Amino acid sequence: MVREPLRWCLDLATRAASPEEVLPSLRAAALGPCDWKWSPPPWLLSHQVTAARCLATRLACFGGALLADAVGLGKTYVALAVATRYRQAVALVPAALAPQWRRVAAALRVPVTVESHEGLSRGAPVPAGDLIVVDEAHRFRNPDTKRYDRLARAAPGRHLLLVSATPVVNRPADLVHLLRLFLPDHGLALHGVPSLARALDTRRPMPLAHACSSVVVARSPDAVRSALPAFLHVNDAEVVSAPPLPEDALARVAEGIGLLTFPSFQDRQAAELLRLHLWYRLASSAPAFRESLRRHVAYLDRAIAAAARGDRLSRLACHALFGPDDTLQLELDAGDQGSVPLDADALIAERERIRRLREAVPSGPLPDPKADVLDAILAGRGGGKTLVFTSAIATATHLARRLGWRRLCAATARGARIASGPIGLEQALALFAPDARRADPPPPTLQLDTLIATDLLSEGLDLQDADAVVHYDLPWTPLRLEQRLGRVARLGSRHPRVWVWWFRPCPIIDARLAMVERLRGKLGEQLRLGVPASGAVGRARVVGGLFDWRERVGATAGAARSAPRFSVVRGPRAGLFALRWIMGTQSVPELVVVAGDPPTLVADERVVASLVRDLIVAPASPAAAPPELRAPLHRAVRRRLADWTLGPQDDDTRRLARRVLRLAAQAARARDARRLRWLDDVLGCLAAGLPVGPLRSVEEALSAERPAAPARRRLPEAASRQGYASVTLEAALLGDGTLTKHRPDGIFDRDLAPE
Repeated sequence: MVREPLRWCLDLATRAASPEEVLPSLRAAALGPCDWKWSPPPWLLSHQVTAARCLATRLACFGGALLADAVGLGKTYVALAVATRYRQAVALVPAALAPQWRRVAAALRVPVTVESHEGLSRGAPVPAGDLIVVDEAHRFRNPDTKRYDRLARAAPGRHLLLVSATPVVNRPADLVHLLRLFLPDHGLALHGVPSLARALDTRRPMPLAHACSSVVVARSPDAVRSALPAFLHVNDAEVVSAPPLPEDALARVAEGIGLLTFPSFQDRQAAELLRLHLWYRLASSAPAFRESLRRHVAYLDRAIAAAARGDRLSRLACHALFGPDDTLQLELDAGDQGSVPLDADALIAERERIRRLREAVPSGPLPDPKADVLDAILAGRGGGKTLVFTSAIATATHLARRLGWRRLCAATARGARIASGPIGLEQALALFAPDARRADPPPPTLQLDTLIATDLLSEGLDLQDADAVVHYDLPWTPLRLEQRLGRVARLGSRHPRVWVWWFRPCPIIDARLAMVERLRGKLGEQLRLGVPASGAVGRARVVGGLFDWRERVGATAGAARSAPRFSVVRGPRAGLFALRWIMGTQSVPELVVVAGDPPTLVADERVVASLVRDLIVAPASPAAAPPELRAPLHRAVRRRLADWTLGPQDDDTRRLARRVLRLAAQAARARDARRLRWLDDVLGCLAAGLPVGPLRSVEEALSAERPAAPARRRLPEAASRQGYASVTLEAALLGDGTLTKHRPDGIFDRDLAPE
């Protein structure tokens, strides 16, 4: 329903007011849902208070929210502050972060039950609680994993707070899958995205980014810098391009990799992915490359034996190609490899080619120009602590030996080790960063200056004693670059600046990997969807901050709401409209911008930010309200309400609805009134829209001969947040057209431009 107040600001001159009278409502709409009446715990910093208030209301309105503040702004403290509003809170965190979460929660006296992501993957249930906090939530971006399924099924009836500085790892689908944990497919229809599933089919991410501002809190350090007590500077050091082998040996190895055929993989795309994997391991170090070749030989031995028996390889057989530190295996779809016929002769020939490759990289000591550069960097550090990240366990061990274990620790998925032998991971971290880990200073003989780590340590850990990060290997995604930097560039650091060194693959290898281009392309996807900060090769901190303007404009809005007013100012011919969407008992403010020739709704946050900046500082104008701004606003509101009423449009919901109708016809013929009533309830839930978990429960219940009682109780509850929607217009600020041009912020052009 569109209420009459939609027309007042353009039709009734008696409603005119000064810009100062309409700005409070506009500022509040820019910030989005926010509980200004709640006083969060006093241990929060001022910028964290705003985030906590916004999240509290987003959780109440949508049943879930995403905290995507940049690394180092204190998301753990914000999440624990929100947890104080609930009777019982649960935190799902990576196993490596569980001790840190328990320590911080105990220090703040916030009761919370901590369970690990890995526990969910092994089948552990989500503990009881009315709030679920998921730290490093990007680990749940894959809907086909066991951990995603367990979380999706546990979420209904609870509030779900997702926490991740990097929710977009590779593609926009990562963000959508996270949102679908608590939103139905049309959950953002009132904000301009009719279907989350279909939003992935478009090359225009702007509407999705704009709609997400209602459920996401995402600020870069620049947005809150004025509120921080101090925030260190990040300085980029040199970009190194050194080979892992002497050039003549590297040329022979490159030729050998090119001759491999991967005969057990019928899918050529999978075969090329494996070739890419070998190039990536070679870029890391000769030992990492040899380790991968050893795994390939072991895999081929199994394949040859299977061919001799007339068998075919199982689906899991290709896992032998990868180690515990390999992330590329997630991209390999090995589901159909068990159906590939095995040619013993081709497999034996492939094993011979790999044997010659292994001979080209002998196991004894070899010159390593890349490691020599790292040695020189560490020698010139002058006593500062350095965190070195590599992609391979074999490389970490190799570097530790090469550097003579001098005041050094290697920490990988296989454990931690110092010069004297193995050591517990937490003890190793305390020796390297005693201040950040709140540990006693170690004795001189155990003090560490260098920590060489795989990306096991790139998430969530406090290691602010260090003031330098070395990307010895480049990761596959900017997510890792940002997370690595975030271990040291975070609140609590005592250093005025952090230095970052980069090792990009040497030209022969980079011609095959194209790592810099891959990272740059993924960075563009992240910035366009509102990820606050990330990194590119040679630039440790790329501050996108798509939603930063909302923090700057709305953080001082307050809870006061004036009577509906409009104002005309000297500025570009555009309109800022403060809408308030009403969904049941919840209301969600939204700032909508109309501009252009002809005028249309603006979804691009960059253009919205520019127009807001121009209009809120413009002086009042005696001109009449531009009448052409009314029609596009009305059309957009009616279209959104129609999309909301239409309901979900995803394929899964529609497929299940058709199935319900077929089962209802069968029940009608059998005169089964009880089953008909249940199917009618299920169809009502599907029409109202369900997140992923209840949707999967529906499918299971429909597959059973009789519906399970627990599913009958849960499904209507999961849909109870959806219902009748309406909208009111609270304020408008209109430009009279005096200025014909405005300058977009251009954050993408600036941040993605080559140096």
